[in-house]
Amino acid sequence: MNADAEQAAPIRVRAAGCVLWRPGRAGPEVALIHRPRYDDWSFPKGKLDAGENYVRAALREVREETGYPVVLGRRLPTQVYDVSFGGPARMKRVKYWAAQAAVDAEFQPNSEVDRLDWLPVPRAMARLTRQTDRDLLQAFAAAPVDTVPVILLRHAESVPRKRWDGAEPDRPLTEDGRDEAEALIPVLSAYGDAALTASPYARCVATLRPTARAAGAELALEPVLGEGADPDAGRAWLRQTLKAGHTTVACTHRPVLPGLLAESPLGQAVHSGRRALAPAEAWVLHGRDGSVVAVDRLRT
Repeated sequence: MNADAEQAAPIRVRAAGCVLWRPGRAGPEVALIHRPRYDDWSFPKGKLDAGENYVRAALREVREETGYPVVLGRRLPTQVYDVSFGGPARMKRVKYWAAQAAVDAEFQPNSEVDRLDWLPVPRAMARLTRQTDRDLLQAFAAAPVDTVPVILLRHAESVPRKRWDGAEPDRPLTEDGRDEAEALIPVLSAYGDAALTASPYARCVATLRPTARAAGAELALEPVLGEGADPDAGRAWLRQTLKAGHTTVACTHRPVLPGLLAESPLGQAVHSGRRALAPAEAWVLHGRDGSVVAVDRLRT
């Protein structure tokens, strides 16, 4: 369904899911689930619980329906469709991610799913019941999924400049900003073990400190991510980080982000004309062999 259709009726049902995959001999294999209630073959997905965001819902639903913990990859197309069934107008939005199985778990049939089959993409395409799921699988197969994310995170909400009398590098988070920093813990951990890096400014350090504490990880300070740093140095840092091929979360400032994104044509394109990141939002650059193959916007 197109964007005009989505805007024509309110979104009443919010859901999230994943195309769960693992490496196979001839490329990725994807997990299809059979739901006896509908007698269909599909991908794991489900509604958001109260107070839950899309990322956490996607992880929970995959774990509940398949038994597999996952590491998130790139975003896949969102599905929006009518679930009115003759009643008041109700639209459903389902956000999807590619997600690699983190361990070799064992599927146990449950009340919603009685079978799980791992299939190469061509066989999965033939097995899926709905065309919308076949379109989703086609998007999955259209670009690499064995990518490594570099997450460029804008710091959480901070005390406004005009209300701060101290040194600019010491300007702290607000109470809401501290809550946002805590809320980032499960969202950032969804991308797997990561190197954590921050601008030396207090608000960036405070944004990632809860995640570092929860992961038992070191938080490194990187001056080139600070406000006023040389953009060329920032791009060189990002270039090296992409080449290193290790999952990285880097907390920086809104004015620094355009210079970093300029390192990648995809980054430039996704930033052009888009609303700037809100506090505690991020651009997720999915890298492969030192190049960016996809860019997602991550909202917490």
